[in-house]
Parts: sequence; structure tokens; C-alpha cells
Amino acid sequence: MPAILRKKSHGVSTREQVIDGAEDIGVSYQVFSDTVVEDVVVKNSPRGFKFHNGKNLVVRRCETDNVRGDGIYLTKTSNVLLENNRMGAAPGEGADCCQFAYQNSDDNISSDIVIRGNLFLQSPTSSSNKGALVCDKTRRYRVEYNFIGGKNFSFSSIGDNAVVRSNIMRDGRMNDYSFGYGIGDKADHAGHHLYDNWIENNNRGISLSGFSDQERAFRKDIDIHDNIISACDVAFFANRPWSGSLRRNIFMRCRQDILLKGTGQATAGEIDGNFHNDGSFLNVTPPPLRFNADGKASVASGEWTSEPDEIVIQWRDKGIDISGANRPSIAVEPGMELSCVLLARKGRNWMLAIAETAYDEFTPRAWQEKKLPWQKRYFSI
Repeated sequence: MPAILRKKSHGVSTREQVIDGAEDIGVSYQVFSDTVVEDVVVKNSPRGFKFHNGKNLVVRRCETDNVRGDGIYLTKTSNVLLENNRMGAAPGEGADCCQFAYQNSDDNISSDIVIRGNLFLQSPTSSSNKGALVCDKTRRYRVEYNFIGGKNFSFSSIGDNAVVRSNIMRDGRMNDYSFGYGIGDKADHAGHHLYDNWIENNNRGISLSGFSDQERAFRKDIDIHDNIISACDVAFFANRPWSGSLRRNIFMRCRQDILLKGTGQATAGEIDGNFHNDGSFLNVTPPPLRFNADGKASVASGEWTSEPDEIVIQWRDKGIDISGANRPSIAVEPGMELSCVLLARKGRNWMLAIAETAYDEFTPRAWQEKKLPWQKRYFSI
């Protein structure tokens, strides 16, 4: 089928199409609203999907294959859901699997974005000099249950008011500054809540950085907790002043846990209660989370490679610790988004696990394709 190019379209959708060998962009919408693009495959084309100047957009179960440029490229969009898409490696120079771009104009900023269940399969062997996922100047975005591969980086998260949870981010190794999760340009950024992710095989696991050590852009209210940062050269890097916290993370087989440089050393950020693991003590079966007839939620300890010496339970609402909620059960209240983390110790090794139950109305494609090892972790009451 030839390329699909739509301008000034409202309430028009595209479903179940295969675009093979488009001359340029496979699917393009410009000036649009109330649009659904589902089960569309773009292959053997210079570029995949492009969306500009639109609102109320759903892109679901779409794919790219042998597309050299950006898989999905979005500018000036709002109220967007990207769900269960499979974006193959984007090997073109400067290409990403998915990019929310602003093209150096605030008029093009995107907002109110949900990115969940996707596979962004950028590859360390790709000829791209970029990465998998970019949210540039994006406002109010939630990124969850995705597999995010990398090259120069995995996820370049340079917007404001982001919730990033339960993703795998890996393989940012191209340059010495390459990262799994990075807030890395010259502008101020605020409000990143990063938790329950597995960040692996990057030069820097989490990086609060910029284009040069001389810039002083501030990273405000950066809350980083309950992540596993594994096999990275540096688990946490900051060369910018920042506020917030770095706590209850597991540093597993990283060469260096924390590196603060320049203005990153004069930080108001709290660094406390992070733990080490040499890789010998792991969670095998996640702790099961249940809702009981008495109106309480309960958690069990799950299974570990060996019996823990101790386990600490912490219930959370919207990812934030509930004070004093450290017992195996908790009374639930309307409006909660409940989750629970277990922190276990064996000797000098610490490991965490997030309580889970089976997926129900939403199942991530990343889990279906065995790129994501966990199930549902957050429960709205």
C-alpha cells in the first residue's frame, strides 16, 4: 500500500494497513484531532510515522521494520497515547525509535503524553548516533512498562513533570557520557519521578547532565527510588545542581556508584539509603499482591535465590511511601494508586522486588514478547 498522508483531518483514523517501500514517510498526519492509528506496519521506508499539530491521538500496536529514520516522530501534539507499539532499530544517522521533538520552537512542544507497553528496539550495532526514546521539552508525560533499548542513550527525558516507572532501559554505550536515563540539555527541568525501573549496561545509569560542564541548568524535584541499576560504569552521575532524592536504589555490579562533578557536588539533593548487590542474591518469584474480602491488601514475600536474613516492606500511594505502612497488609482507601516494595538482605547483599498481580484489561506488548519480566504493579482503588 502507498504512504498515507493526511492534512486537516478530524475524526479520521487508519487501521490494519501495511505500507511497504514508501518514498519518504509511511504515515503522516498534520493538523488533526481525534485520531486512532492501529495495527499499521511501515517497512522498507526512509521514515515511519509522523504527527504534527494535533490532539487526542492514539497509536496502538503499530510497527516499523527496516525504517532508517525516526520510527515515530511527533511535534505539537497533546493528549497522546502510544501503546503496545513495536519500533525496530532506527539505523539512520540521528534517528530515534520514538521522538517527541520541539524543533527549537516552544510552539511545537507536546504535552499530556502516555507511553506504555512499547518495544523501542534501538540496537548497539545500529549506525545511528542517537537512541531509542526522546521526550524533548515535553510536558506532563508518563512512561511505563516499556522495553527501551539504546545506542548513544536509551531514554533522553528532557521535559518537565514526568513519571517514569517499570521500564527496562539498557545499552547506552556509544560515548563516555551515554546513559540509560538522562536529563541532559542546557535548560532547567523539574519534576521527574523515576522508580521501579531496571537500568542496565550503560556508561551512566542515570545522568543529570548537559552539553558542557560550564552550564548551570538546574534539575529541580528529581525523585529517584526503588530502581535496580546494573552493570553500568557509573550508576548515578550529576554535574548540575539538583534537588530531590536518590534513595533505596540497588547498585548491582557497577564500577562506581555515584559520581558528582562541578556544580553537581553542591547539590540540595538527598542521597541516602542506597544499597549494593554483587549479583548473587536475586528475587526469583515476585511478591504476590492480593486484595482481600476484609477490604485490605496483602503481600507475601515471594521467592529469592536464598532465604533472606531480613525483609522490609514499604507500601506506597502513587509511588510515594505511606508513612508507617510496613506490615504485610494495609487498609485501602478510595483514590489510592497502591504499590508495594520489598527490600531484602542476605549478608551484605541487598535486593528489592515490587509486588505484582496478573495483568487484566491492559497487557504490555513488551511483556507478551518476553522483553519485560514483570506484571501489573500499580492498582487504582
